Amino acid sequence: MRKIILTFVLVIGISHGLSEKERDKLLMLIQGLYKDRVYSLSAKKAEEYLKKTDSKDPYRDKVFFLQLQAYIKEKNESKILEAIDRVNNLGFSEDVKKRTYGIVLNYFERNPEKLEEAIKKIINYTEGYERDQLYKKLALLYYKNKKWAKILQLPDIKEINFLKVVSLYKMGRYMDVVKATEKMDKFLPDQKDDVLYYRALAFHKLGREDKAAANMESITFKTPEVVKFLANYYFKRKKYLQSEKYFKLLTYEEGFKDYGYYMLGVIEDQNKNYKKAAEYYKKAVKIKGKYSEFARKRLLQLKSAGVIEYKGDTVYSVRVILFMNENQAENFIRKYNLVGCFSKPFKKYIAVYCGTFPTKKDALKKKEELVKKGFKDVLIEKIKI
Repeated sequence: MRKIILTFVLVIGISHGLSEKERDKLLMLIQGLYKDRVYSLSAKKAEEYLKKTDSKDPYRDKVFFLQLQAYIKEKNESKILEAIDRVNNLGFSEDVKKRTYGIVLNYFERNPEKLEEAIKKIINYTEGYERDQLYKKLALLYYKNKKWAKILQLPDIKEINFLKVVSLYKMGRYMDVVKATEKMDKFLPDQKDDVLYYRALAFHKLGREDKAAANMESITFKTPEVVKFLANYYFKRKKYLQSEKYFKLLTYEEGFKDYGYYMLGVIEDQNKNYKKAAEYYKKAVKIKGKYSEFARKRLLQLKSAGVIEYKGDTVYSVRVILFMNENQAENFIRKYNLVGCFSKPFKKYIAVYCGTFPTKKDALKKKEELVKKGFKDVLIEKIKI
């Protein structure tokens, strides 16, 4: 009886194993088929190899990756996804598993649905820090594709809790944003300013401007948008000292300088300090932006009222087109969304000018920009503003 059992075991071992010669022959066949681009058959023979060898085989890892590459060459998405389960079920090392995960994730990087499926599969085989990082990757994928509700279904992990706040805000659930941001220990330390920002925005949407401003004030590193919000908040409440502080900060920020100087002029206007207001308006006029034109018009109004002397400054600008009246010129500016452009009398016409520059060379870039947009016959001219 014992002899029969031993014979049976020996037969099973031979039938499922490979001699060294058979193994080398099969390896050469797999590699040859792959090099000849016969990927389907190469993958099939690789599967035969994996079934007939055990985890101690020295070539097993290479055969597995060659098989995976064959599936990639064929764009066989189901088999590529299946590699995640197979690498775990076939008893490969942790290094092989991680490398496999990387290959699969990289392949599906531009396919959101398949990438989501792949990440979820890998999560089942990970834990601790690695699992948290995968949840973070999943959350970022959802964020990129605006799947806000799916982000909310993810576990409470510091790395992704902020994205949950953003999702709630995007979904218009402002009261839930307020509740979710009550405790800062739920978020990473370097996310504090961002959390406060969305908390402030939620209060703003709920009509609680006082709460919104209080949270904006708590932000350590205030962005220009935050500074602008606070400046306007205090200005509306006629708290001019606080608003002036923030408008002055805006004069140091690109894209906000003209607004900062213009509003500083408005504050002085409110206090009937017209000469001081004019100083700020003149600074605004020299900066490219929509508020430079508002400042120029206010200077002309103050001049007409006889409260200031204003001769205007000589600058270079790009003339785009001529019209018979100002309404046509202003409609043209609005139609083509010409930021930093303005209308001005030119002989018997009204001209549309874009930008104000200290030198002709500085104006050249604006001219080239307008030509690329399709405007013809644009000219650089020296004008008084």
